[in-house]
Amino acid sequence: MGYGTGQRIAFAGLVIGILLCMSGAIAPFWQEGSMSVNTLTQIFGEKIPFIGDIKVAKLYGGLWWYCVEILGEKKCDVYDFSDSQSASGWAVRIACVLNVALTLMCALVALCRTCCCAGGKTIFHGIITFIAGGLGIATVAIFAVTVSDGYGMKLNLVNYGWAFYVYAAGAAVVTFVSFLLCFASPDNPLTPVIISSMNHMLPNKRYTQMADEHVLIEDSRNNPYSHNMPNVGYVQVQSY
Repeated sequence: MGYGTGQRIAFAGLVIGILLCMSGAIAPFWQEGSMSVNTLTQIFGEKIPFIGDIKVAKLYGGLWWYCVEILGEKKCDVYDFSDSQSASGWAVRIACVLNVALTLMCALVALCRTCCCAGGKTIFHGIITFIAGGLGIATVAIFAVTVSDGYGMKLNLVNYGWAFYVYAAGAAVVTFVSFLLCFASPDNPLTPVIISSMNHMLPNKRYTQMADEHVLIEDSRNNPYSHNMPNVGYVQVQSY
């Protein structure tokens, strides 16, 4: 018994999913924003007309670190986790870590099964993969709900960055392949033999050419008791 086409597609999808999730989780481009002159002067309670809306800085932030670009010069740094963090922020990070860990485990198991195992059902594998995909979707959902005030300051044009979409795509792929793992059937080598046998059965329940050299058939010739007890014997038939 080998792995079916659906299972092999799911194994490949797991590898793609973990690459997308890891790339998105690490990159500091989950949200993008900019700071204007007025954003800076608000610290001192001032607001400059006309030129106050000029963008002087761009900011990019992820789950673990952020980047600030001022006048073409970019500087990146890790968040200061010693400061008090919101519960939603930690929920996003914990869900992301669990998603990446479970997806990585499922992808490694898929590679091992492809190389070392002959085949079989993958229902339990699919259940664990579904949990991993659900954690990824939860990460995206919580982040989308709580990102309105990015970086703890009011930014202009706060948008989702490319890393957010990459991670969301990875979570969607993992969730999709979990259904393939749960419901796809492995290949059964006996299936073509059974189908071939049925195709070679005649209406009178006798068999014609088969792959076997000897086929058990009913022989009722020269048998006066054929209506009660058929004479059964082996005959030589031509092999394919």
